Amino acid sequence: MKPHRSDFATAGWAYGPAEVASALSILQAAGIGVLPHGYHHASTVWHYVTALGGVELRVPASQAEAAREILSAMPFTRTRGKAWLGFASACLLLMWAGVAVPPPPGGLYAVRPAVATGKKPGR
Repeated sequence: MKPHRSDFATAGWAYGPAEVASALSILQAAGIGVLPHGYHHASTVWHYVTALGGVELRVPASQAEAAREILSAMPFTRTRGKAWLGFASACLLLMWAGVAVPPPPGGLYAVRPAVATGKKPGR
């Protein structure tokens, strides 16, 4: 029997290849099967990932809550130090040269309970 779309729930979204790989590895290690919807777009045209809404991490509906808890607990903070100075210099150089190249996307966002249940916060 072919699984139906309603048999799966969104556990979160990832916006970079490193975040997708990390989320897939951690969820699969926990025994949760993951369908990374949009992964192939992200791997071939990475600069469209933000416009496409990221890579949707879909899991079986019965395991959705556990997957959300795991993704919420993942630390995805980056220490940038003085990287902003190099990025700003590169942006100025690219603007001066007349070429627009977007920075690579990144980030992993778990679904909040209010979004997952369809209820509005505070009700």
